Amino acid sequence: MSERELYFSDRTMIRITFFSCFLFCLALSPLGADTTPWLVESEGRTAIPPRARMLWADSVQWKSVAEICGEPVIEIEHWVNDPPADLRGKFVLIKLWATWCPPCRRALPLLEYFHEKYKDELVVVSICETDEESIRNMPGSLKLADMNVPIAVDTHRRFANALGVYGIPHAVLIEPIMGAVVWEGMPTQIGAELSDEVMARFLANLKNPAVQARIPEKAPFEFKAMPPDPNKQYRPAPARGVMAVGAEEE
Repeated sequence: MSERELYFSDRTMIRITFFSCFLFCLALSPLGADTTPWLVESEGRTAIPPRARMLWADSVQWKSVAEICGEPVIEIEHWVNDPPADLRGKFVLIKLWATWCPPCRRALPLLEYFHEKYKDELVVVSICETDEESIRNMPGSLKLADMNVPIAVDTHRRFANALGVYGIPHAVLIEPIMGAVVWEGMPTQIGAELSDEVMARFLANLKNPAVQARIPEKAPFEFKAMPPDPNKQYRPAPARGVMAVGAEEE
């Protein structure tokens, strides 16, 4: 083979290798990641690649609200908008968040989506750790006027502390028979998110006659707006503090 042929052969191989590496990197890059609207805060921003599922709280799966809180009551300070209707016979999705937490704000449209799509089988409640003024003035495109999900304020983090939450956003899905947690975690953690498919599988149980027969006449727990009781022993906030899970991705 002549020197000229060797030169062009080497250049061709270099181009092929470079192009192959480019395609490989493109497949691994965020450009190929999920760009579902509730996983990003603004247009043009892609979601991060998947990671192993993690839990930034104590695991309370299969424990009831009564076991977690000491009674079948989730205490809050007050409702910012209309409280939820009767919980009886429905799954309840509760998200714990704060306005200063960007990943929390990114997850808000997911709650609205579930609220609208599954309103006959699911009650969605948003419990915020920051005050009402912060909610009304929070950054981002989604504002309070755009939200139909019932929003509660509890700056004392009573339910969050009972769950041992130290990373937000955090969500729990509660079933309607015993009031037990059947799903827990960061609702938009890519690769382990509370997806439409996962939610539909849980809610499909309500179509089972055997499940319907076991639903009690009264919901197994309730929300109650009340100030903290000075005589009640509440679980303290985590000593490590509370962090925004995914804040490093901003």
